[in-house]
Amino acid sequence: MKKKARKQKAMTVLPETMFLAGLTEQRTRLVVGMFVAVNLFLCIALFEPKLHTGGDSSSYVLLAESVARLGDGYAQSLEPGPPQAHVQYPPGYPLLLAPLTMIAGRNFVALKMLSVLLTVASVLVFALYARKRAGPGLWIFLAAAFAVNPLVVDYSRWILSEAPFLFFTILALYLIHDDEGKEMGRSFWLGLLGVLWCYYVRSVGIMLVGGASIAYLVRREWRKFFVHAAVSTAVILPWMIRNQLRQGTVTPYLDQFLLRSVYEPEAGYLNLSGMVTRFFTNVQIYSAREFPRALVGSDSAWAGGGFLKILAVVLCGFLVVGLVQIMRKRMEAAEAYFLLSCLAIFLFEEVVSDVRYLLPLIPLALIYIAEGISVAARFVRVKSASRVPAVAMVLLMVIGLSAQAGRIPQNIDLLGRYAAGDHYAGYSPNWRTFFEAADWVKANTPQDAVVTVRKPRLFNLWADRRVKLYPFTSKTDSVLETVFSTDYVVVDQVTGTTFRYLVPALETAPGRFAEVFRTEEPVTWVLSVSR
Repeated sequence: MKKKARKQKAMTVLPETMFLAGLTEQRTRLVVGMFVAVNLFLCIALFEPKLHTGGDSSSYVLLAESVARLGDGYAQSLEPGPPQAHVQYPPGYPLLLAPLTMIAGRNFVALKMLSVLLTVASVLVFALYARKRAGPGLWIFLAAAFAVNPLVVDYSRWILSEAPFLFFTILALYLIHDDEGKEMGRSFWLGLLGVLWCYYVRSVGIMLVGGASIAYLVRREWRKFFVHAAVSTAVILPWMIRNQLRQGTVTPYLDQFLLRSVYEPEAGYLNLSGMVTRFFTNVQIYSAREFPRALVGSDSAWAGGGFLKILAVVLCGFLVVGLVQIMRKRMEAAEAYFLLSCLAIFLFEEVVSDVRYLLPLIPLALIYIAEGISVAARFVRVKSASRVPAVAMVLLMVIGLSAQAGRIPQNIDLLGRYAAGDHYAGYSPNWRTFFEAADWVKANTPQDAVVTVRKPRLFNLWADRRVKLYPFTSKTDSVLETVFSTDYVVVDQVTGTTFRYLVPALETAPGRFAEVFRTEEPVTWVLSVSR
């Protein structure tokens, strides 16, 4: 009778896992290689040669050039005068970019290859990590869903810290997981190195440092806790002390957490009640607006549909259930890091809420969603409940691939136009005329000219001229004080702040400005300034 029961149990499990769980190492490598190849195909098919207009990309290129020069002390030369020490972005990503800038210069396509490479590598490492955490069968569906995730593919094409941070975060979590239950050996030290490198790639990596420390503390691994805390402090403090000495602040992000809006500093700072309100506002924003973008792509029109919003909220519910279930069993660094990161995201300014902050959390989110769905399926006694999470991952794959497939033909046309010589390919008309104005300034003004412009880092990189940003204030005198200290002023149509703050100030002193260049519609003006 007992033999028959064992046979029956084997029969109920075997159909679900006989292929996936029985994969040989050779076939496992083949499957993982297939995911890597699919991700690489999507990264290339949806690659964009244009420079990101947010300004961060420009900073990273300029900082990488500073690192390559070896004499600036990690600084930027945006405004007139000597280079100014940079304190906002840690030097990890510029250090990775620096050799490429030495080889390729300001060839943005070449510089973007680093992001593509690290994105593809992230797929490989996540497959290894998911295999350890999810067990036979399910890990393959998790790895596949991650490989085709539109948000992962989106950030493979920008000169931004998202791709390197994603890769090093997954690698660090994999190493820390591999170290669990062992003595302090190679995995511990490599994991610690990975955690610290994450911090030096992005400041939010401090959450991973804290997450690992919390996990060791909760598990009462005292030796690992004290060593991790001591080494982390010793490695992180020099950067903080340097920033405090150079600019009087450990990090500019502290101010941004407290301001009501970085674009309206006159609005002042939030109190405790305001922070609580911001937290719940961001919970709503990220679950119903940004998470749908993570499922179909940051620029996809699908993200605004009712179905995607409902699906995203439901998946967030499963995520919470899965996270709680996993934490009930054992607290790992991944869970502590996930919670700390969500706390930071939800307390950051809602005016700058963006799907990019979710990218490094996508790998863990998939694991927690799968666990939550598994818990729900067992609770309602779904037949073959263990298959339901895999089905859910297949659904996410289908949605993600469908959303991206429609963009591929259009993007290939964009690549063709760029290859044919249209270096503005892919930009909206407002941005196209902005870059036309920058090209005019580069070709027709003295090299020592100074320009007032809304996007100083981007303009400096593109036009190679010193720049100043007008202050975001309705006080005309303050705006004009900045403008009158420069030689030219650009009146753009890429942001609302230009017509909110700059234009009203210029209109109070019309005799001090002369139009020297204007583009076609939508018009961007370049005005000379009479000092």
